[in-house]
Amino acid sequence: MRSIKLILLNILLFQFGTFALAQPPPPLQALDRIQDQKIDSLINFNTEKNKLQYLAVLPSVNYNFIDRTFNLGISFSNLSTFYQNRHRNKIELQKLRFQLVERKEKNLLALEKEYESITDSYEFLKLESENFNLTREIFQLKKAQYENNKIDLETWLNVQKNYEDKILSILVKTRNLVSKMRQFETKIQDSCFTEEIRNLQNNNYID
Repeated sequence: MRSIKLILLNILLFQFGTFALAQPPPPLQALDRIQDQKIDSLINFNTEKNKLQYLAVLPSVNYNFIDRTFNLGISFSNLSTFYQNRHRNKIELQKLRFQLVERKEKNLLALEKEYESITDSYEFLKLESENFNLTREIFQLKKAQYENNKIDLETWLNVQKNYEDKILSILVKTRNLVSKMRQFETKIQDSCFTEEIRNLQNNNYID
């Protein structure tokens, strides 16, 4: 029965490992490798610790002072317990590896979704900033019309308000996005948004 459990666990690990073969985005690949190394280290540590259990089945040696002979004793009970524990430990280590890999993959998937959301927001904000050039041209046109008395004060004030609201909107989105990028970099311990942050900070609408 235990052999069947071990086989099933190996099959699950193989299938899960095959599913996890898809490479995460470049910024997450280093984190992926580090997490794999940590899992391997933990499993190896527990494997080495379990190996020490063989000490329990070493034969006992007694010396008979009367006959001047050595007696070698083997406990079959300890031997049976040793093999049972070794088999159980293999299953437990496989379960531990499966749990750790599953946890790692869930964490990476969440980070990957966050990374995609940030990059999408960056592209949308770039487009919005580029389209702002048209808003600026319209503003300059309306300003000239007002100065030439072609539009009244109320119309001009509405144009001014809409223009300033647009600037404020881009400013807020930009600062929020820069903050998200820096928080994400802190999570993965990698400066993956250096160029994007520089581009956003070079924008005329933020400090």
